[in-house]
Amino acid sequence: MKGRAKDSLKIGVFICDCGREIASYLDTEALARAAEQLLGVTFSQRIPYPCSQKGLTKIREAIRGAGLNRVVVAGCTPRTHEALFRSACQEAGLNGHLLEMVNIREGCAWVHQADGEAAMAKALDLIRAGVARASLLEPYEGIRVQIAPSALVIGGGIAGMTAALALAERGVPVKLIEKEHDLGGLVRNLHTIYPTGQRASELLKIQIEALGKKPNVEILVDAQVKEVMGSIGNYHVVVTSDGAEGIFDVGAIIVATGALVRRPYGSFRYGTSKVITQLELESVLAKGDIQAEQIVMILCAGSRDERTPYCSEICCMAALKQAIFIKETHPRVKLTLAFRDLRLEGDNPEADLQKAKQLGVEFIQYGDKAEPRVTAERVEAYDLLTERQTTLPYDLLVLATPLVPQKDVTVLASLLKVPLDSHGFFPDVRFRLRPRDHVERGIYVCGAAHYPSDIQETTFQALSAAARAFNFLRQNQVVSEGPVAVVDATLCTGCGSCVEICPFYAINLKEKDGLLSTSVVDPLLCKGCGLCAPTCPVKAISPQGSSDPQLMAQIKAVLSSKKGRGKPLILGMFCEWSAYAAAELAGVRRLQYPSNLRILPLRCAGRIDPYHILWAFLSGADGVVVGGCPPGNCHYVNGNQEAERRVAKLVDALAARGFKIERLRLKWFQPDDAPAFVEEISTFVAQIEDLGPRVTPS
Repeated sequence: MKGRAKDSLKIGVFICDCGREIASYLDTEALARAAEQLLGVTFSQRIPYPCSQKGLTKIREAIRGAGLNRVVVAGCTPRTHEALFRSACQEAGLNGHLLEMVNIREGCAWVHQADGEAAMAKALDLIRAGVARASLLEPYEGIRVQIAPSALVIGGGIAGMTAALALAERGVPVKLIEKEHDLGGLVRNLHTIYPTGQRASELLKIQIEALGKKPNVEILVDAQVKEVMGSIGNYHVVVTSDGAEGIFDVGAIIVATGALVRRPYGSFRYGTSKVITQLELESVLAKGDIQAEQIVMILCAGSRDERTPYCSEICCMAALKQAIFIKETHPRVKLTLAFRDLRLEGDNPEADLQKAKQLGVEFIQYGDKAEPRVTAERVEAYDLLTERQTTLPYDLLVLATPLVPQKDVTVLASLLKVPLDSHGFFPDVRFRLRPRDHVERGIYVCGAAHYPSDIQETTFQALSAAARAFNFLRQNQVVSEGPVAVVDATLCTGCGSCVEICPFYAINLKEKDGLLSTSVVDPLLCKGCGLCAPTCPVKAISPQGSSDPQLMAQIKAVLSSKKGRGKPLILGMFCEWSAYAAAELAGVRRLQYPSNLRILPLRCAGRIDPYHILWAFLSGADGVVVGGCPPGNCHYVNGNQEAERRVAKLVDALAARGFKIERLRLKWFQPDDAPAFVEEISTFVAQIEDLGPRVTPS
């Protein structure tokens, strides 16, 4: 006897055996029969392998024969098979976004092998939640836009020149712009290139001559980007050069703006005649003008502190290169290298280190607790290697200072509508899927604009960015691939809160009756992360596929069978890139964790609204755990920070009303650390079991 469905809903549920991978632990026939009773389900079937050609044919036939307008496939992870099932739906005449996948393999069968009854109960709860979400899915059609067949490279250093050359060699028309009068960037100030020993001037000459031979490369110096209009695949860029203004239509943009060397004025007596930076030493070496007899180099001078808390990565190798060159050309110079810790990279850094020692370079490690103290005549530091205070006289002090972002980087980021990380560099957005991509496609970054990098790494990044840009351009058209945020114009008040929080600049205010009053979403820029939705005071904006009604229906459905259970029920609301990925990995590795955890995946933890958590508790959850990406690793720039802020406010509000806040936890998870995930979840579930079940309002 089927559950009575709404007339408009005809949901088909397909339960996968996955051979014996699922069927060995779950009664898939029983699950199919139980799914048939759910509201809206008009067709339910067990299939040994739905992803096989035979299985896909059965799904297509059922869609056509039973007139299905929603499909739920309960089997393995959607990461590997969602596109396949969407294509099958499309081939049967059903919009692919009317598909919902439920993971009962990694999320249930493989992690609860010892408790078949509990595994079955959980699998049915997950299917119930999948059907609830499917009943509220709406079709979505991608938007197609033609791509302009040319590229703009911003920055004429090694990264920019390498990228421009790579594109030009593939026949792509390229505009290369450089804000300085000469090409070369920081490399113009270098003496030699590590590890080849090639003179920097020779490398630049080769690059510049190669560019000059490319008729499809136009180089503009003394040039800056003033405005960027359009969207993915069709950027209209206004550039000024020597006072003249031009507008270029390009399909792809490569950001290769490089970085600056921080000048530590006010520290280490920098600015006095005997104290220079590592980069300034390169000019001295190029002239062969070493007059000093006692040289001290201080690494991490002004980096890895409160002002510049990151490591520039290249300073240690640069210092080692310089020390070796000085000792080889001026063997009588006494040279001491003071380091916090040596982070050496390259082809054979150990050999370079041994060579420096053999040449007589002395090393002291001053550690993290106290920087060396610099006076007019000497450097004083505590040497961890000898465990004593050391005094180092000098007549030349060299400071290895960090690379920092360009001064105008925030302006460029705003023009391009791409985010910056907390340090001011262009971050890897969704780096696990598409390294060095920004706003999915069309804008790419390479070199020190991305993070401090040496010439080898910079060249690799530039070639990678050029290859990605070329692959994008040759598609000829761009298609918005996934659901995006939508705005109900009848509710929108034009407050702009969604505009401010969007990390991809995908939302703008549209003029209406002479006022800026309605939010408009660019579907080619929107990532569907959902950060905007909880910020809207009138709930006028919502991500397709993750609306409040859909999430709340899932939460209620997955918790609806709580009555009569012996154990407390815990809801996990997990970012799909971190916590949910860790949960899936635990499944792949057959790591067992408590079966009373029910997991709902989200695009980002930043999608969570405090109302969702309250709804979970009102729907019967005894505990709620929110899982997101660790700080600095969010695929949507700052979604984890927004989740943390919202959960913290809710915790304060609940605590003020006497609620046991131990029942709510926010936790960061590494996607590749399944054991840590299992340990954290097991600890939290045990804590909830000690607290006992909540008294749910009737």
